Amino acid sequence: MPDVLKNSDLFQAISASSIAGFFVLDENGMILNANLAGERMFGYQPGELTHQPMRMVIPNGYGDEFRVHLEKATAKPIQFVGRVKNGTEFPMDIRIVRTELKGQNIKVVYCKPADIAVFESDMKFRRLVANVSGIVYRCKLDRQRSMEFISAACREISGYTPEQFYDDSEISWGNLIHPEDRDRIREEIKQAVSKKKKYQFSYRIITSNNQVKWILERGSMVQDEVNKIHRLEGFMEDITRQKETEIRLTKEKSRLHQYLDTAASMFLVINKDHIIEMVNKKGCEILGYPQKDIAGKNWFDSFIPEKDRKKLLGLFDSVISGRTSPPDYFENPILNKNGVKRIIRWRNATFKDDKGKTIGVISSGIDVTETKLAKQRLDIRNRALEAAGNGIIIVDAQHPDLPIIYCNKAFSHITGYKQSEVLGKNCRFLQNDDRDQEQIAVLAKAIQTGKTCRVVLRNYRKDGTLFWNELFLTPLYDEDQKLTHFIGVQNDVTEIQNTKNQLHEYANQLENKANERTHELHIAVHKLVETNQSLEDQIQETKIAESKARQNQMQLTAIAQNFPKGIIAVYNSHYELVFIEGEELSRLHLKNGDLEGRSIDAIAIFSTDSIAEVKKHIQQTLDGQSLSFELIYQENYYAVNTTPMRSEDNKIDAALFVYHNITEQKKVLEELGRALKVEQELNELKSRFISMASHEFRTPLSAILSSAILIDKQNEPGKETYRSKHVSRIRANVKNLVVILNDFLSLGKLEEGKLVANLQHFDLIQLSKSLLDEMESSKKEGQQIILNATETTLSVYLDPKLVSHILVNLLSNALKYSHEGQEILLKILRKGDTLLLKISDKGIGIPSDEHKNLFDRFFRARNAGTIQGTGLGLHIVKQYTELMGGTVTFKSSLGKGSTFTVRLPLNLYDYEKNTIYRG
Repeated sequence: MPDVLKNSDLFQAISASSIAGFFVLDENGMILNANLAGERMFGYQPGELTHQPMRMVIPNGYGDEFRVHLEKATAKPIQFVGRVKNGTEFPMDIRIVRTELKGQNIKVVYCKPADIAVFESDMKFRRLVANVSGIVYRCKLDRQRSMEFISAACREISGYTPEQFYDDSEISWGNLIHPEDRDRIREEIKQAVSKKKKYQFSYRIITSNNQVKWILERGSMVQDEVNKIHRLEGFMEDITRQKETEIRLTKEKSRLHQYLDTAASMFLVINKDHIIEMVNKKGCEILGYPQKDIAGKNWFDSFIPEKDRKKLLGLFDSVISGRTSPPDYFENPILNKNGVKRIIRWRNATFKDDKGKTIGVISSGIDVTETKLAKQRLDIRNRALEAAGNGIIIVDAQHPDLPIIYCNKAFSHITGYKQSEVLGKNCRFLQNDDRDQEQIAVLAKAIQTGKTCRVVLRNYRKDGTLFWNELFLTPLYDEDQKLTHFIGVQNDVTEIQNTKNQLHEYANQLENKANERTHELHIAVHKLVETNQSLEDQIQETKIAESKARQNQMQLTAIAQNFPKGIIAVYNSHYELVFIEGEELSRLHLKNGDLEGRSIDAIAIFSTDSIAEVKKHIQQTLDGQSLSFELIYQENYYAVNTTPMRSEDNKIDAALFVYHNITEQKKVLEELGRALKVEQELNELKSRFISMASHEFRTPLSAILSSAILIDKQNEPGKETYRSKHVSRIRANVKNLVVILNDFLSLGKLEEGKLVANLQHFDLIQLSKSLLDEMESSKKEGQQIILNATETTLSVYLDPKLVSHILVNLLSNALKYSHEGQEILLKILRKGDTLLLKISDKGIGIPSDEHKNLFDRFFRARNAGTIQGTGLGLHIVKQYTELMGGTVTFKSSLGKGSTFTVRLPLNLYDYEKNTIYRG
């Protein structure tokens, strides 16, 4: 049985060269056979697992699951757990294939450690066929194939003697042919005769003792003188042993091909002439060709990159010559059909001829391209994290105490703690005993719910110094959506926090200064009340002036918490973006998969104008410089810091770019600048207010005081007329003070947001007439106010107090800034659902360049001169009008007068004819 032994040896060579383990199991899960790799994988000696149950290498608790996989028996990869002989467990990948051998259902289990991509391969069988002795014959063309001559070997082969074929009419070669083959052989002979060609076929015969044997027959035609075929002659040999061997080998080959074709690794047989003799299915997939297009090709010329060819040829020839042993593991690149390089990790073994001479190499390989790329990406990411300027930590979310399992150098630089001092600890040690912080509760809630959060905490360095830590916490989930880790990115924002505190302190100083000025005003009002205590009816109206004039305090805008909105990018010396990651990518609708591996010339986010600038920054960084600058992209501001990245041999091979979105910080700084400006303006306004109030109060107070003194001196009988004049003077000045104080009080309520419109139904015409009567004392000599209304009564739904204040203020201004003897027109009309109030005068007018400031607080036109006023009246008119949903506009010409128009919503009930009322 030399052929069988050689194929067994070949099978054993394949088994020994495989870097994966496989086990052949019977229907009950018992191990029929195991290769050396499988036994070593689980720590057993050769043959120690044979006839043992497979559960010996399966951990307790996994038996039921393994039985389910055995029943399904799919060739798909399965993640599972193995148990070594010493009891330790390890993750592994398995494949289970069902097959049938000699009527028995068996299962083949392929297994490999989960971190090594090991796959089975295919082997090409070569079957050697030997010639054996046989029967020489000559027969007729009849159906029985009557023998005219048959050699003595027929006795050994068929059990019949030549004489029996000659003499016994019941014994013929045609009748010995197996009934299932008989018609086929007759048809093939018929075809050969018709074509006058030699023939060769195999078939079964039934011997004298009813034994079935296989016969290989070769023959040709015998022709007579006229070229007519009348006999057949040829040679028949017993190929039973060969046929049985062929059937057995076919089954074994089929079984081996099943083993190898279910594997996902590459399998090659290369002879000493560098020619591929066999490649398995996985090899065809990796190379991109069908098997017929690979077998027979020169492996090195067809599939090895040119720059690696000479080195690999030298190694191969050295192995073939015996100068070098085949390496257990070896990696080299190959080229597939599309010219794409793939990195293959090989395990090699030689095979030899009968004389022990090496005639080829059997190689089992796995594609580690993705593994190598993943390792390279991981290395780049780790280097990028270590080079980043922000502190980064990773904590284990599956441990109840959330211990730190990673921190980068920036974290150690910020906190002063070494990596060895923080690993395994909870982050709470950074707060020392300062745990009473609101933001800690926010952080704890985010951790409990597994959500993202951003907080600013008071933390303490190793030396005990305080620093403000802006922490951005991000949860990580696995494929089953199970929370596994938290990533924390920290930024030292102590400088920003100190700036914020300084601004708060400055605002408090402004507040104190304003309170001091307000207190001075309180004292002045108090003195006024004491001086005019005898005038109870008028002074009662002024008691409301005791409330201080409150000014709205500008609130500082919280500094935007925008870190870690940013991007980390790594460029190589070819200006290719080899790595990019960051939370900012999703906000910009970018994907790292669309950017990585591409030159910046081909990346759309870089404009034509900016590519040269980016290349310059990359080159400067590759030259060893660390850069810091800002740029604008999509209306966002980014702070960019670059750092050269060094390889293991200390050469700069990449440039790290860290982009921080500082748009919010920019906005915060702008807001802080505006807030400071507003505070300064407010301080200036308050100073102006105190100066103006002092002047406006001083004049009437002086008049009141002098009149009071004169009254006291003219107290004798007959001086009633003089006393009445001075009392009227006191009343007028007190009324003026009441107006001023009401303006101040209204301004305070408006700016504090406490004033609201109290809407009610009332007759606007009647209200206007009453107001005109009250303003008689404010008219100059010869002045007249004309009321022009389109209705005798006009019911409106507004706030009567606010409307009164608007009319009184506008009419008072018209009287105050008009000369003696001039008319002021108050026109009231409706236009649809809108009420129009127009107050026109022919007074001094307003300079055109000051129109834009007319409604500002404390503003007075430069031509107002010494005319009494606070500069608050029109500002309050505008605010009251807007409170009721209206607007106020004006037209004015210097020296020709002014017209103010107030538009308010209206609710009219009656429509009367036009009426004119003269007050």
